[in-house]
Amino acid sequence: MMRRFLLFFLTVFCQTVISAQESLNVSLVAQYNRGDVRYSGSWGYASPDGTEYAILGAKTGAAIYKINTGSIEELAFIPGPVTNWREITVVGHHAYVVTDVSGTDHGMQVIDLSQLPDTATLVTTYTATFTLGHIIQRDIFSEAPYVYVCGTSTTQGVHIMDVSNPAQPVEAGLYQPGYYIHDCHVRGNLMYAAAFYQGTIDIVDISDKSQPQLISRFTISDGYTHSASTTADGKYLFVAPEHDGLPARMFNVEDPFNVYEVASYTGNPVSLVHNPYILGNFAFVSHNTEGLRVVDIADPEFPVEVGYYDTYAGPSGGFYGLWSACPYLPSGRIIGGNREDGLYVWNFNGTQAGRQYVYVRDAVTGAPLPGARATTSSSSDTLFANLEGLIKAGNPAGNYTWEIAASGYQGVIFSASLIQGVSDTVIIALEPIPVGAQEPGANTGLLQIAPNPASDFIKILFAGSELPAALELYNATGTLLQRWSPFPDQIDVSAFPQGIYYLRAIQSSLPRSLTPSHPHPSPPTSPGVFRGYGAATVRVAILR
Repeated sequence: MMRRFLLFFLTVFCQTVISAQESLNVSLVAQYNRGDVRYSGSWGYASPDGTEYAILGAKTGAAIYKINTGSIEELAFIPGPVTNWREITVVGHHAYVVTDVSGTDHGMQVIDLSQLPDTATLVTTYTATFTLGHIIQRDIFSEAPYVYVCGTSTTQGVHIMDVSNPAQPVEAGLYQPGYYIHDCHVRGNLMYAAAFYQGTIDIVDISDKSQPQLISRFTISDGYTHSASTTADGKYLFVAPEHDGLPARMFNVEDPFNVYEVASYTGNPVSLVHNPYILGNFAFVSHNTEGLRVVDIADPEFPVEVGYYDTYAGPSGGFYGLWSACPYLPSGRIIGGNREDGLYVWNFNGTQAGRQYVYVRDAVTGAPLPGARATTSSSSDTLFANLEGLIKAGNPAGNYTWEIAASGYQGVIFSASLIQGVSDTVIIALEPIPVGAQEPGANTGLLQIAPNPASDFIKILFAGSELPAALELYNATGTLLQRWSPFPDQIDVSAFPQGIYYLRAIQSSLPRSLTPSHPHPSPPTSPGVFRGYGAATVRVAILR
């Protein structure tokens, strides 16, 4: 990950109006509703000639579509049990389909895709060791000829199916812990099994498919462990709970005996996070009523949403909207199954997040300031510093204005230009407010001004017993712009550009620079550190 130190720029006083949007960095290629009343799982298939197809679970069967052009063409439909829950994966040239319903001739369907676009045919329906299966998965990191069926009618565990011969699937092994496994994520010799009602993730050794062995188990504090996916390097696990109000959580799983949470994510805390699929530095999340969400996880401990496409017009929350989102087609197209209106095909433009790691320090002692807060005009959120005084702020690339504040300290405003894929480390040193002084922007202490905001003249009143020797004007980067001595009762600011400034009453008769004069603790100091200074300070906005 590239990091650089941020230099401050002149802060422009402005207000950003944010309006609701249906999409960001995700464009719709095509959408198709075959008229079924319910849709669920989806997966992609690329034929040897490069043609791409989508397989979608519908209420009454599995539909197969050609999606190479801007339109969608349904080529085949394989009927199956009537159900709201139909899940699909593809290994080689065959699709494997399970349903969460029991009945005669119900089981794992095997569909031959090798004759597309002419036809797709049902090869067999496996029923030997289960009929009902809630979820089916494969190892997306390899072409190993296995599928994994979770939450079955017979065991509630995970059936490991050898599909080397698609016409005759064979159960190679069974993970049966004695409780319900809702879903699993497979990567090489490891399986992460989501035990929904236990609220756990089981880490299982499947190097010997015939004898899966539990390695360790960790508990999710909120429970409802629905599904999971590993980051590209395998060091982190993105876990989605299926419950409104609960965020997805990121865990460090490098040591299976010491798993710990490092971050959380939600696109809307009212809605639930359904399924995450990770490709490279992005997590493609089906977020139910919030539609498709794309999250930059280049730093897994600092996930940042960088794209979305809303598929549901109703209120947030509940089991509506986007069920699935598969990003693994060679072209980069993403396919999704939306419960209400069928197949969606999208393109994501690859936008990366910009990140700021803001360390807030006491300008005198250099000590961290836990609980310091950051706000920006582009968001209603307030971010707070951790015990190290670190505030993590992530956004799509662009220009942002931040205000950093802490109780008992003079606040700071700065502007930053975030660049895609770049992380900025910023050190903010806040000056303690002297006894008898006031926080910037207040107008109830020793130094009082009017009007504020101002455009030309500002009247000055100092309420202390001894008139200061001078008045100084600084911009938001800490640069001294002008000094008035003796202390004036009015100043002319008509020559200064629109922006945020600081007026400071100075007791000394000598000008003083705001350049830091002492080192800071880890992280190292940067040229852009801003320090407050002055016996009494007021923040003033100059408007044009």
